[in-house]
Amino acid sequence: MSLEEGATKQGNELTQMGVTRTSAANTYVGSLRVVVSVAAWALFAIFLVICASLWSRSVTSSDHELKHVAEMLEQGVRSHFSNTDLFLRTVGNDLVYNDVFANREAAQKYLQRIELPQKGVIGLAFVTAVGDVWVTSFTDVNEPAPSLHGVSLAAAEFESALANPGFHIARPYFFEPINRWVVPMRTPIFADNGELLGFMSLVFELERGLRLSINMVVPEGIQVSLVRPDHYLSYVYPLVREHTEETLAELYQAQISPELRQIMHESEGVYQYQRKIDRDGSKEQAYAYINPLPEYNITAVAMRSRTKVIHEWLYSLLIPFAVLLSAYLALWFAARRAQGYLRTAEHEINVRQSALVQSLERYGKLTALIPAGVYQLRLRNDGTREFYYLSPRARAMLGIPAAMPLSETLDYAVDLIHQDDIESFVETEESAIQRGVPFTWQGRLNVNNDLLWVNIHSRPGESDASGNLWHGVMLDITEQRRSQQQIEELSYYDALTHLPNRALLHERIGTALVNAKKKQRYGALLSIDLDNFKMLNDSLGQEEGDRVLSAVGERLLDLVSSEDTVSRVTADEFVILLANTGDSEQAALKHVLELTDALNNAMLQPFVLAKDSYILTVSIGVTLITPTAESVERLLQQADQAMFEAKDAGRNTCVVFDADIEARMNARLELQRDLHRGILNDELELHYQPKVNRYSETVGVEALVRWRHPIRGMIAPGDFITVAEQSADIILLGSWVLRKACHKLVEWADHEVRHDWTMSVNVSVKQLRADNFVEQVLSIVEETGARSEKLILEITESMLIGDTEHAIRKMLALRERGVRFSLDDFGTGYSNLGYLQRLPLDQLKIDRSFVSSPTATAEEVRTHRKLTKSIISLGHTLDLIVVAEGVETEEQFNILLEQGCDIFQGYYFSPPVRSGKL
Repeated sequence: MSLEEGATKQGNELTQMGVTRTSAANTYVGSLRVVVSVAAWALFAIFLVICASLWSRSVTSSDHELKHVAEMLEQGVRSHFSNTDLFLRTVGNDLVYNDVFANREAAQKYLQRIELPQKGVIGLAFVTAVGDVWVTSFTDVNEPAPSLHGVSLAAAEFESALANPGFHIARPYFFEPINRWVVPMRTPIFADNGELLGFMSLVFELERGLRLSINMVVPEGIQVSLVRPDHYLSYVYPLVREHTEETLAELYQAQISPELRQIMHESEGVYQYQRKIDRDGSKEQAYAYINPLPEYNITAVAMRSRTKVIHEWLYSLLIPFAVLLSAYLALWFAARRAQGYLRTAEHEINVRQSALVQSLERYGKLTALIPAGVYQLRLRNDGTREFYYLSPRARAMLGIPAAMPLSETLDYAVDLIHQDDIESFVETEESAIQRGVPFTWQGRLNVNNDLLWVNIHSRPGESDASGNLWHGVMLDITEQRRSQQQIEELSYYDALTHLPNRALLHERIGTALVNAKKKQRYGALLSIDLDNFKMLNDSLGQEEGDRVLSAVGERLLDLVSSEDTVSRVTADEFVILLANTGDSEQAALKHVLELTDALNNAMLQPFVLAKDSYILTVSIGVTLITPTAESVERLLQQADQAMFEAKDAGRNTCVVFDADIEARMNARLELQRDLHRGILNDELELHYQPKVNRYSETVGVEALVRWRHPIRGMIAPGDFITVAEQSADIILLGSWVLRKACHKLVEWADHEVRHDWTMSVNVSVKQLRADNFVEQVLSIVEETGARSEKLILEITESMLIGDTEHAIRKMLALRERGVRFSLDDFGTGYSNLGYLQRLPLDQLKIDRSFVSSPTATAEEVRTHRKLTKSIISLGHTLDLIVVAEGVETEEQFNILLEQGCDIFQGYYFSPPVRSGKL
């Protein structure tokens, strides 16, 4: 029953009661005292029944309100945590992929560029696996990285997160670098090899709260909180006292009360408990709705004081008490004078009706202040329906003119529903009405030419002979949807080019597979790699490189239709998904070749960079999506393998995946699996090639890995090392070689001759660029007990292209601990003499192509000798020991000896052999 209907009914009842009593007084004057006494006791009994009924109603209403608030909090937590987890994983994986967090300044710029401006959000941060806050978007990058182990509230909790890495909301703590209380949300970030790199964090300012739901309004008197399994608070709102550092520390450093702890492990529902309300120890009874969220290991709690419920109950008794008092006065006056009784009864009826009208007005003003629109819908038995009540807020939200009658507003509101959402609304509402259960619906409304997202929640109410009454609320969630859309864009689109990323591409390929099988049609996947992009990026800088990538993305988009997809999957690799290329393989290939021709023509247009023009070529790998194709990953592997074949064929060409490529790909994958197993099963072995001085005396060896496959026999290093470099196994292989070489140094430490030999170990580019390279080398040296001054790490010139400064810092850190470095294959790369002076090198190794080249002409031989002489002179000028590798004849040895070379290595002295044959 609506308030208007209740007011009219109660006014009629009071009027009828007054007439009845007047008639009784006139008829039974002699029995007036008895009547008055019976009526008084009856009124008192009715009052007691009303008191009990209103108390039950107040408690039930409080329980429902607590449940509603807890459910809204649950929805906000689930939505916010899920979106935040996805966003943080995307940002963290992008950092790992782009190797940005190897440089704190670059990492901070990246975080500042992508962070979302939201109320209460301080910014993004990356916490390493050892607890160091390595970089943030809101602190000075030049300051030392603070450690969570120095924060009492964060240390233990962080250790727990390391033991079981997953998305979580941490305990609030005071963050000294910004002098504020914060509450971080973290998600773990892993390297390609599964190693935990750290946690990507989104940091919130605790005083301003978590935006768990954009339009969530906590009613007055209700307090919500998030409680951890260890009974500490992660979040509470609103604060009872003014939030200062002292009050926040007191609140978040202590566990919740023992009384509340007793009910935390109960099932979802409302419980009554006793809680402390002040520092002096005074307590009160309270209600709490417990709503566990097991997937986030946290419990949502909505609390309300029992005193508040009692106050509301007492307030609801004001009108019944006034009615009772008026009735007693009416009876008292009836005993004195019947006429006075009639006048008093009439006056009381008017007073009650006026009070009800005022109550309706107050209710209307109250609903106008609530951010949610409130409505009542009457469903008649004949199938018709209309709004029975519509709050001012609901009218304003729907843009209903103030002069429109209530009976016409339902048709007006239905016409506002977006045409794509009307079917879902009707189905949801009709299903709920037929079953008599509550329903929730989200959809779009077209209000005054603006698109409005609303969340409608409705539940069945009272029923009578004419039909049913449904009560509902509607929330404007437009801003919340926009925020979700921004997060989804970051999760599914590349931040630089705004093209779909690998995650969205994966979904669309899956859809293309389904359509190809269902409609018996073909599609295609093109893997496109920019030739020599890294060299251009390193020479012109990242900013110019980013401009190239954006321009390439735009050119690719111009070549495809709206149903096709252009995606950026790695730094310089794009993928084009053609959803429909025809009904036959021939038609598909024709479509693809036409596109590749157009693509190559588009790439012939120069890129204007740094006031100069550059032309980039592309290597393209193509695979067809056939009606029998089943695996998304398989298609991506095929396109990538075809692209690698194009690069191996000299770049600037297109290769279509076929059976021969598949055979080579399968062989490579099988070799990769065997190599991984071989490393773990210790199938590899080290051979050692001696390095001699001017007197042909051995002064050291170079450790060279060999693989004796249990079935295939000895496999050439050029075959399996290339496979390892294309996967994470190169890191595992490099660590294995370094550890074995250090063990051999320890074994030779007591040898009469070999105790003073050096051990040279080759380092791959992935090893050198790994963040933990220095720590890994030192750890192996310390574990094995090898003498670090006898260890020489060989790097190539090409490994220094790009982040040379970072490489120098790592080399200096190892040089301080005694490890030495040799620059291998010198003369074949792009060494900058300025950098060469700064590199902490001990040796310069002449590339074997300058020493031994059987196919070289006489003129080329003379040129090579001049080059070796110059390299030797340069090395000595820089105080470096010069090593010549590839010495295969006595003539070559004598020439290099005459030119002043210091150390020699090659088959002329010895091939690589096992240690027992040295």
